[in-house]
Amino acid sequence: MALFKTAAQLAADLNLPFLEKPQKQGQQVLLVATPERLEMRIVGGPAALRGGRPIAADLSKLDTSSSFGRSLKQPIVKAVGIRRKSDPRPTVIDATAGYGEDAWLLAAMGCHVLAVERNKVVATLLRDAVLRAGTRHPDFLARMRVVQANSISLLGRIRSHIPGRDKDLPPDVEDFLHADVVFVDPMFPPGRKAAERKPLKVLRWLVGDDQDAEQLLEVALRVARHRVVVKRPNKANPLGGHKPTTTHKGKALRYDVYASTNDD
Repeated sequence: MALFKTAAQLAADLNLPFLEKPQKQGQQVLLVATPERLEMRIVGGPAALRGGRPIAADLSKLDTSSSFGRSLKQPIVKAVGIRRKSDPRPTVIDATAGYGEDAWLLAAMGCHVLAVERNKVVATLLRDAVLRAGTRHPDFLARMRVVQANSISLLGRIRSHIPGRDKDLPPDVEDFLHADVVFVDPMFPPGRKAAERKPLKVLRWLVGDDQDAEQLLEVALRVARHRVVVKRPNKANPLGGHKPTTTHKGKALRYDVYASTNDD
């Protein structure tokens, strides 16, 4: 009965149809409440995505405790500006949160992170994953917030925010009005899509190829206090042709760092 009420409330909150029993006819995606987690089941849409294992955000498998997982030598850690254990941790807006792995890793490293996801179903899966992972790591949970919003619009409102006047910003955004870093991980350029894992294929199908990524970068540069970090494949061109200030490379990915143009 509790699970039934949870599912009904989610449907109301997300303005989605509530199905007491899963139905495949007439549906493409089902958001299913199970005793263990929320999960997404693809029952329509592209044939290659249908069936198989359900999709769920799962942060528990991320390495946040080993010497490697806590290393300051990780490219993403260097990119956001953490050099020494004594360094104050930056506040970060992850403008393209997706399933939340990067945001959770940064929270594990001590950063306060606002994870922004524009697709309401993906954002709901992410909230569920954060709460589940937070039972094991309440300190990480305390440093992370999840907001469902279009990042271009949200960052624009942060940029023009006047204290006491703009009362429509989500409460969780208030601590990030002067974020040190904006992190951008747009969909990678089309390439070997067959090599993508199913969760990423589903995410691409739901949110598209992020055609507005260049616009997002421009807004992010005017909002971040110190830097914008863009995650890219090593062989891909810089986003929008912008030459990064510096780059931190991993085996397959790199993190392009841009100095902020925020004049505040």
